[in-house]
This record gives sequence, structure tokens and C-alpha cells, in this order.
Amino acid sequence: MLSFRSLAALCFGALVTITAAHADLGFPESVKFPPQIVVDPDQKLQQETVGETEFIVDATGSTTETKRGRHFTRWLTYRPARGEPALGYDNGSETRIFNAMRGALEKAGWALVYVDDNKARFVMRMSQGGRDNWLGIKMDAPQAQVNVDLVEVSGAPANALKLPPPGARPERIADNADIPYLPPYPGSKLKGGGRGDGPLNISRPGSGEEVHVGGVVLTRNYQGPETLSKLQFIGEYREALIAADWEILFPNSAAAVNDNATLVAHFTKNGRDVWAKLDYEYGANLWYSVLDLGAEDLKSKLDKDCSVALHGVFFDFNKATLKPESEAALTRAAALLTATPGAKIEVQGHTDNVGGDDYNLKLSHARAESVMRWLTQHRIEAQRLSAKGYGKAQPFADNGTDIGRAKNRRVELSKVGCRK
Repeated sequence: MLSFRSLAALCFGALVTITAAHADLGFPESVKFPPQIVVDPDQKLQQETVGETEFIVDATGSTTETKRGRHFTRWLTYRPARGEPALGYDNGSETRIFNAMRGALEKAGWALVYVDDNKARFVMRMSQGGRDNWLGIKMDAPQAQVNVDLVEVSGAPANALKLPPPGARPERIADNADIPYLPPYPGSKLKGGGRGDGPLNISRPGSGEEVHVGGVVLTRNYQGPETLSKLQFIGEYREALIAADWEILFPNSAAAVNDNATLVAHFTKNGRDVWAKLDYEYGANLWYSVLDLGAEDLKSKLDKDCSVALHGVFFDFNKATLKPESEAALTRAAALLTATPGAKIEVQGHTDNVGGDDYNLKLSHARAESVMRWLTQHRIEAQRLSAKGYGKAQPFADNGTDIGRAKNRRVELSKVGCRK
């Protein structure tokens, strides 16, 4: 027979076990669950310092709004209480889960906003003491699975990032060092990195057009903080890069941030020409890629090889119209020709192997002429220049890959009469 002290210790141990189990659900204290709700060990709590979820916000179910703030979500398990029928199909399981969840939440101060006809999905709101919290719950009752999605609505958080702009001269960056003008998100840990012969893919997601810029690409891979969301990562870097005088190619607006896991930016101040690409992968696996075109020694390459590719020159798709982001590369080309007075230069256009011979020949020639025209408009003597299109006749790389085709779509400056 148990003594009173033993019985009390046993009861206290059971209480601790129940409390610990409910604490392990991971949600803030404002969310109260009935005792039938337990942790599913196969489902991890997901937390985001800044996240978004769409909620139904009226009783008819006809209006939805996106709420942003601290975000929690998790699949939990409903374990029927003693004497309660097992969960199943067409036996009122959804209603029983709904009634148990609603009762516990209403006691904690939550109010019902919406519930569907089957009681399989409902929304609750807590608006008190300056807080505006939204809770969405959906269930797969026969499988005893309950998904809880919470947003504690808040205003835009202060941006944790302050980025220095690139300096007046290219930086020397060791392979294991952070990139000075693109430091890691606070709390991140370096996983790896290096450098390699590009090109860097700067294609706009969903555009269907592959756009690459060639050169040596520096990469860094970090493990970000567990609660860092794609929304926060891309959004805060976008704001910080703009403040440091970078041009953002995409996302091209703050509203578009949540639709993108990739950011591409271009820095052209102080004579620099730096491309940066940031990628967010699931679990806050963060990739930083940088291409510093201004670090290229074009004159030495032209003197040594008799020709040099103009990395960073872009055209509209299937056209010879120069894109605005080509300005920095073209300015460097003009500086190169100014530094080589008297040399006659052939501006060469090259394409990949997609399309017919005649089409590629005409397109490559038109693009070479566009570059030559830009140079003559920027104080390079016209008599020094000629333009010629080679189409797909002189591939630089393997046309069997996207990267190879990107390298082959290029404009080169070739010194006439030069022999290697």
C-alpha cells in the first residue's frame, strides 16, 4: 500500500509529465489545447520570427486576409479521451475535435471567426491588450491529425541588417572569409564556400529566359537562425542593399518579397561592377554568390589573348537592344579602348546553337553593331571600330548545357591583326 508521501510524489510526477508534454507543443501561452491534443513525434514545430499566413476573416468564409507577424505551425495528434469513441469516417469525429479545441481556446480568450460546415476547418482570433492574434486549425480527423497555424500580428520589425557598400577598389577576400559588403545574416554559421569559373545565373524566376553573367564567382553557404524565414531573409537584405546604393533586379518591390526565395542585386557606384545573388533554401540554408566584374584586368587579357569577352553586356530577349544594366560593362570597355590608343578593334557578336544559322548570324551582327554604336557615342573613334557577327560558328563552351550556351552568348573585343 502506498504511503501518502509516495502517492503525492506519484501524482506530482504525473502532473509534471502532463505539463512537460503540453509545454513541448511549443506554442505561446495564449494558445490552450484540450488534454486530447498531444505531440506527433514525427512533426516538428516550425517557428518564424516573421511569417505570413492567409486566414478567412468573416463568418461566411468569403473574405480572406494575409496576416504577418511571429509565426508558429505544427501538425499535432488528437488522442480520444477515455470512453470517447475512436476517430473515423462519418462518425462525427470532426465535430468532437472542433468542440474540444473550441472549448479550451474560448476559455483562454479566443473568439470563433469562422467554421466550415463539416467542422474540419475553423479560424479563431484573440484581440485584446493590444494584441491581434489569428489561429487557423484544420484537421484530418480519421487520421487524428490536427494542424495549428498561429500568427501574432505585428508591425514591420526593425531591419537587423546594415550593409557597407563595396569600396572604391576590389577587395581581396580569402576563401574562408565573409564577404565584406555582403556579411552573413546575424546568428548564421559558415558551412562552406569557395570560388569558381561562372557564369552566375541571374535569371528572373518564372521568366522562362536564362540570363547569365560570366566571370569568377565567389560563393558562401551559411546555416541561418532556425526562426529565419524566407520572407525575413529576402526582405531585410533587399532593404539593406537599397540603403547601400545597390540596384535590385528582383524582387522588384517589397510586395513581391514573399513570392521569391532569390534576390539579385547590382552595384555600379564608384566605378565598381558587382553582382550579388542570395538564395534561401528550406531550413534557412543560405547561399551568397558574388561576381565582381570590376576585378577583371581587361587590358592584360586583350594584350595576351588578342581578344576579351565583355561580361555583363545584356540584350533584350532575341533582340539587339542593350539593357540598362549593361552600362557598367560598356563603360569598362570604353576605358579599355581609351587605354589602348591606336589599336583597331573588331566588335564581335556570338550566339549559342539555338535557332537557325541565318537567324543567329543576323542577331549576332546586330548586337555587335549595338555595342559599337554605344562606344562611338562615348568618345571612341569610329574609324578604330568595326562590327561583325559570327553567329554560332565560334562556340566558347559546350552548347549541350545551359551554362555552356550562356557562355557562348557573348560579345568580344578583338584586336585586329593581333596574333597570339
